[in-house]
Amino acid sequence: MSPTDLQPADRSRVVADARRSSELEGARSTEATRADQDAYVRGEIDIDQLGERVRSRYGLA
Repeated sequence: MSPTDLQPADRSRVVADARRSSELEGARSTEATRADQDAYVRGEIDIDQLGERVRSRYGLA
């Protein structure tokens, strides 16, 4: 199953895992990134759009 095929509960788990991984490394997502992650969980944006937003925010696009 690809990230584009995930259901809301699965998207929520993926985001929670990513956040937890960052926190274990001593980092935390910005509020803007967390808002984008939440939009992904709700299905308002897809995984590609999430990646584009985050890369753009940090000048990686």
